[in-house]
Amino acid sequence: MLILGLIVIVILALVMSFLVIRQGPQTRTAPTSSSPLTPPPGVRLGRDLQEEVRDLATRGNTDQAVKHLQKRAALPVPQATAIVYALQAGQVFPEPEPASTAAPSHAQRRAAVDAELLSTLRSLVHQDRLRRTAAIRLLKDRTGMNTRDARRFLDAL
Repeated sequence: MLILGLIVIVILALVMSFLVIRQGPQTRTAPTSSSPLTPPPGVRLGRDLQEEVRDLATRGNTDQAVKHLQKRAALPVPQATAIVYALQAGQVFPEPEPASTAAPSHAQRRAAVDAELLSTLRSLVHQDRLRRTAAIRLLKDRTGMNTRDARRFLDAL
């Protein structure tokens, strides 16, 4: 009799767990076609990039289009995905502003290494390894160099 009771309890537990799993949480909302991904506001893309991405996506290479857009526009994957779907739907994004009115480019904002900075860098480099990292960071901030160039510059000191 005890065994029969245990079997009934196990069967009831299995049925209840099946029902709970099947029903799932009540607050879950499944993505539907009526709520598509929306691209972030203020996105600006060049016409050629928009055409390239749209062509890739319409040929059935949506994943490749997302990767291409992510690489060229330096966007995170969810934003790039939303933009690809928007481009497929026919949305047109504004072009970036001309370079003359935009912020100075990387090459234009490079500053010269003055004597004060040079002496500070030398003192930091000749100390421990953590100070060398601080010197690289200081050189990058003051001159706009990338990490590789900053390391090479400090190696030459």
